[in-house]
Amino acid sequence: MKKLNTLIILSILSMSSSLAFSHTADTTDIEVLMTKWAMSFGQGKTDALMALYAENAMVFPPSSEILDCPSAISTYLLGLRKVGMKQYTISNVDLDIKGDTAYETGLWEVTRIDTNGEMILLEGNITNVFEKQKDGSWKIKFQSWN
Repeated sequence: MKKLNTLIILSILSMSSSLAFSHTADTTDIEVLMTKWAMSFGQGKTDALMALYAENAMVFPPSSEILDCPSAISTYLLGLRKVGMKQYTISNVDLDIKGDTAYETGLWEVTRIDTNGEMILLEGNITNVFEKQKDGSWKIKFQSWN
């Protein structure tokens, strides 16, 4: 009986440590995704940026309509670059993973260079909902910022 109890305890510990590792790996994957998002935006790499969104992603930008298809999201992000928004950073405040869905809140900053060459710092809040894809990668399903 003692051996059976020991085996049960070892099995439980093994499963819990494997779940903890999986959660940590997912957290790291999402942090890397958001770093890629900020870098791709800053470098004007719209194709790389769009690869981070799920096929059916929706974006809710401030004071704008709901963007519910890749071409609308891409056009909007290109428009931000055209009006001088260049260096984008995101600081994670909270990340919660529930199965194949992750919820992130954070703070963003972007540097905008106006028509006179003056740098303006803009900042706000961002919320992302990520969806784990069939290949194990994470993609942005919903994104909203203000």
